Amino acid sequence: MVVNKEVLRCGRCGKRLKKGGDNYRLACTVASHFDGYLDLAAVNREPTEVLSEIEESGLTEKELSEQVYFKIEQLLCFDCRREIVEFLKGKE
Repeated sequence: MVVNKEVLRCGRCGKRLKKGGDNYRLACTVASHFDGYLDLAAVNREPTEVLSEIEESGLTEKELSEQVYFKIEQLLCFDCRREIVEFLKGKE
């Protein structure tokens, strides 16, 4: 018999998750949405102008990429699950 001694922790608060306990898997994707509208002022810009603006922003490649697509998957304890669900529902 193989015994898994891996200690699982909540990805949000770090609390130890009990095997067989109230544990939850969060899977969330946030992606940019194209609404069909193109701002002609933005479309007609010179590529060098766009590159300059990107460089001046100070954002890393990862930060720029996450503005377009962000995905997170983690395990949660009961309390963190409750807080996240309340936030997503718009409750204080």
